Amino acid sequence: MHRQLRACAAAFGFLTRLPAQRVVPHDIDDLPASVTYFPIVGLAVGLTGGAAWWLATFLWSAPIAVIVSVAVTVWMTGAFHEDALADSIDGFGGGWDRAQILAIMKDSRVGSYALIGVVLVVAAKLCALTTLSGTALSLTRALVAGHVLGRWSSVVLMWKLPYVRPSDDAPRASAGGAFTNGATASRLASATILSAAIVALALGWRSAIPMIVTIIVTWLAGRYFAGRLGGITGDALGAANQVVELSVYLALASRPMWA
Repeated sequence: MHRQLRACAAAFGFLTRLPAQRVVPHDIDDLPASVTYFPIVGLAVGLTGGAAWWLATFLWSAPIAVIVSVAVTVWMTGAFHEDALADSIDGFGGGWDRAQILAIMKDSRVGSYALIGVVLVVAAKLCALTTLSGTALSLTRALVAGHVLGRWSSVVLMWKLPYVRPSDDAPRASAGGAFTNGATASRLASATILSAAIVALALGWRSAIPMIVTIIVTWLAGRYFAGRLGGITGDALGAANQVVELSVYLALASRPMWA
């Protein structure tokens, strides 16, 4: 039980700004087992975003409250996945081969591809969530589903594909390798059960479509990463996370879902 608590704390410590280390001390050796708890991190982020929306509605209209909600989730994660999305858009958009893509991803500067791409993704999130913001409950359910399934996609990709960041990029590469090696079939199964249960409880009968969309988007992302890189990097995982999260919101906001 103590090992599992350390693993859960490691997931929060790596994926959020929360001071998990102060609550349950952990180290890099706990990273492999932490992949099981990625969906739990998504649940916490989604619930926090929903609470932020509810509080913001006492002061502002629904669209502004949605912006506050998304801003809180970005702060909570330290823009971890958005930064990865920006690096990936620059890398895949400007790189011709694997070495060039990896080099661009490693560059801390933000290019035009990244700027436009992240703005469009965030804007699409805000529009979709505003469509779903009839009540705090419906918005929170969508946020929970998006954040849980987005993080589940990372576990799938880590299990399926090798980590390709060169070893001389340590410690970033060592952390990525630890996660990838930790994504065993049993841990993927546990993360899948957790994700499916959380999303089913959050969305009820509407959970099937977002889950199917997530599987399709994750599969396409895996095919793309394998074709361009021969595997994954942390930035690629973060980019897939963001695309899956957005896809879930768009699926839930579509007219057929609410007809």
